[in-house]
Amino acid sequence: MRKAGRAVAGIVLATAAPAAAATLDIEASSDLRRRGIGWSDGRPALEAYASLPITGPLTAEIGAATLRGSRRHGGADAVADAALRLTTRTGPWQLWADVVGHGFIGGAGALDYGEVRVGSSFGLGPAQLGVQAAWAPAQAAIGGSNLYFGARAAIGIPGTPWTVAAAAGRSTGTADATGRSNRLRPGGDYTDVRLDVDYVLGALTLGASATATSIDRDRIADPATAEDVRPRLLVRAALRF
Repeated sequence: MRKAGRAVAGIVLATAAPAAAATLDIEASSDLRRRGIGWSDGRPALEAYASLPITGPLTAEIGAATLRGSRRHGGADAVADAALRLTTRTGPWQLWADVVGHGFIGGAGALDYGEVRVGSSFGLGPAQLGVQAAWAPAQAAIGGSNLYFGARAAIGIPGTPWTVAAAAGRSTGTADATGRSNRLRPGGDYTDVRLDVDYVLGALTLGASATATSIDRDRIADPATAEDVRPRLLVRAALRF
C-alpha cells in the first residue's frame, strides 16, 4: 500500500501540474484531530491543502500534514493525501465524489491506505449543511475495512466575523485478527462530535475547536495511544490563498 499511495499521489500531481491552484489553505493547530482522534500525539501540527482544477467538474485535491512521529501511525512524521474529485450541482445542492490515497512518510510497516468518499452540501443564507460517507475497503494497513458517516452544520453570524459549526460522525467496519483496525477505530465502533468557533479576518481565520468521542479508553489495547481519544480543546490559525 505504501507504493500504491505514492503512485496515486504521483498520478494526481502529474495530471494537475499544468493547472493553477484554485485554492490553497494552510493551517496551524495545537493538535491534529481527524474524526475525533488525535493523529499528532497531542502536539502542534501544520496542514496544507490545495484544490487544483483539471477539467470541467474534475479537480485534484492534494494535502499534507505533520504527524510528529505519530505512535498511531507507526512513527510517521507526516501524512500526504491525494484525491481525484468530481463535483456537480443540482438545484441548491452541491454533490461530490472522490477517490483518495493516504500516504504516510517516515513510518515503519504497511501504513498507506485508500478510501472512496461521497458527499453533498446545501447553502441557505448564512447557513451551510453537509453530509458525507467514506468507505475504505479491507486493507492490511488498517486491519479490515472502515466505514464513516458524518454530518456538519455551520452558520455565519450576520453582521459579525464569527462562524459557528457543529459536526458529528460514526465510524464502523470490519476487523481482522491483526489488531490494526485500532488505527482508525481504537476499541471498536464509535461516535465523534466536534464544535468549531471561528473568527474570520479576510484570508486569515482564527479558531477554537472542542472534540470528543464515545470511545472507552479502557478498551484500548495500546496504552501509548489512549490519550488520542480524550476530549480535547484545540486552537487553530489558517490562511487561504
